[in-house]
Amino acid sequence: MFSGWDEFRLINKELAELARSLPQSDLGEVIAYILSAPGKRVRPLILILSAKALGGTAFEAMNAALAIELVHAASLVHDDILDCGMERRGSPSTLERFGSEASLLAGDYLISRSIELISHYSQPVISAFAKACMSMSEGEMLDLSSTCSPQEYYQCILKKTASLFAASAKIGGLIASASEEDVARFESYGMNLGLGYQVLDDLEEFLGIDQGKSSQKTSVTLPRIYSSQHPDDAARQMCIGVVDDHSSKAKKALSESSGREEMKARLESIVDEMTCRGLQRCRSQKSLC
Repeated sequence: MFSGWDEFRLINKELAELARSLPQSDLGEVIAYILSAPGKRVRPLILILSAKALGGTAFEAMNAALAIELVHAASLVHDDILDCGMERRGSPSTLERFGSEASLLAGDYLISRSIELISHYSQPVISAFAKACMSMSEGEMLDLSSTCSPQEYYQCILKKTASLFAASAKIGGLIASASEEDVARFESYGMNLGLGYQVLDDLEEFLGIDQGKSSQKTSVTLPRIYSSQHPDDAARQMCIGVVDDHSSKAKKALSESSGREEMKARLESIVDEMTCRGLQRCRSQKSLC
């Protein structure tokens, strides 16, 4: 869906330029492999569209969008190291292809490059970015622990996944010099989208729906927690309700904000693409666990 958007093509063009500037070395080869992986570029798209919705431009937001995408890419690499991930986006993971040492160093390089990109912005933007990165690390640590309740699961995915979605929308608003109220509403949009997306992702895994990724580690997720207390079909319906609720909250936050309606409509379409379409598959699928 997003591949037809000008912003999507611009993001990929800038990532390709970045890849061409990498060091001609073994490390550069690993990083180029990471950046060449296909993706929806949802987080940088959210940042750019949020900025445009509230009066900014894609040009002003591009470095921040790239920083968000690079730190997201690094988090996937590090996640595969922690989970012994073998496949990512339908291809061998960086860990599987290059090993843990090279993967770790490539992730560190991407994080460092993201810091350089975000450093050109105002202190509030830098702070929002840094807090999201710290939250992601905390979330990964929580994911390593023995999560056993819905509350602990939510604390984990709020930090591990939703924090970067929320920061993407918030940073877009900050770059556009939007009001505090609109920045908060856009941040709420991103947070709820991130929560809904992660619950859906975990539900698809629980139902055995092919996601183009695989790992040796199995995390404790909301569907698994619910299925330990309820029949599988009831657990599925409960998770579907959770995703629906967060999708509605994300759209409501957008509707209550000011800004260009065209951009807000496109941000709303991201909610549909990232949650609603997946729910259609989940409603017709039974658990394979």
